[in-house]
Amino acid sequence: MKSVEVEIFGRRFRLRSDNPERTKHIAEEIDRQIEDLSKLYDNLDFTKLLLLICLQQQEEVLTLGDKNQSLMSELERLNQMLSKITI
Repeated sequence: MKSVEVEIFGRRFRLRSDNPERTKHIAEEIDRQIEDLSKLYDNLDFTKLLLLICLQQQEEVLTLGDKNQSLMSELERLNQMLSKITI
């Protein structure tokens, strides 16, 4: 693991990562999201802005998980149809 320094919302963090460039990219995206939210909610502090981002990210993870499950079911259905055709 390599050490990497990132900046999020004006705060510097030293992290360890197997992929420092990806970690920097992720931190840049979080920084952008915090900047956007801070413009909408100027009364929220850093911790609450991070919490909002966590909630948004978790919603996206759950939505993508549902979509993935739906696509896996559809793929299985198509594979079954294909196996019937080739037999």
